[in-house]
Amino acid sequence: MILVFGGTTEGKKVAGMLEKHARPYYYSTKTLIDFEAGQYGQYRYGALTAGELQTFCRTQGIKAIVHASHPFAAVLHNTIYTAAQALSLPVFRFERQYPERQQHPLIVYLPSYQAAMDWLEQRPVARLLALTGVQTIAPLQRYWKQHTTIFRILPRDSSLALARAAGFPEEQLIMEMPGSDSQQEAALIRQYNIGAVLTKESGDSGFLSTKISAALENNIPIVIIERPVLPETFIPVTDEATLMTQINYLLP
Repeated sequence: MILVFGGTTEGKKVAGMLEKHARPYYYSTKTLIDFEAGQYGQYRYGALTAGELQTFCRTQGIKAIVHASHPFAAVLHNTIYTAAQALSLPVFRFERQYPERQQHPLIVYLPSYQAAMDWLEQRPVARLLALTGVQTIAPLQRYWKQHTTIFRILPRDSSLALARAAGFPEEQLIMEMPGSDSQQEAALIRQYNIGAVLTKESGDSGFLSTKISAALENNIPIVIIERPVLPETFIPVTDEATLMTQINYLLP
């Protein structure tokens, strides 16, 4: 049995690969999502502590973990690492593709939200467009309390509830899905008179290249939070052939 942490485009890809190769697996997400397990899959949801994950792996006979969740799921990274080390389980990190970092005066990579707020406060703009997700409203509170900020969040009741709980003004929310059309993104920047964009290094699945293009077209800076560094014990894989070769070698 293989445990897949998903909730992403990559997670669904991994589930499809395991179905194709007739490998039994659990598909795990933090919150309930619309996921239909195939013939070989079972679905579970709910956050796990490291101890709970160890218990789950022992009970369900998990022999390997495929970590295909969001690159900014830092708590999950640590949980998986701790549990896998305790149980001596291999962890395959199914990684998304990332555009090569560009050297440009308007493209700024920073290591944390704290660093981003410091940078932005030293370079005031009329409005900031935050494309970092609803979970970052609370960590960025110091900035948006003092500076006009527009957050784009997913059009879900759960996302709106989180924004409300953080006390963020609803009139400064854009509730829509991100997309790959750089012209639409550029038009959004002009529509709201945006002076800078804040986003995460979320790779091609997170439309990072699109966001960069839209910011540069409008000649405004884009501040990008660098993705967290993963534990060295995670085995990186980026395609079906490599993942299945590794799994078949370790779990013949």
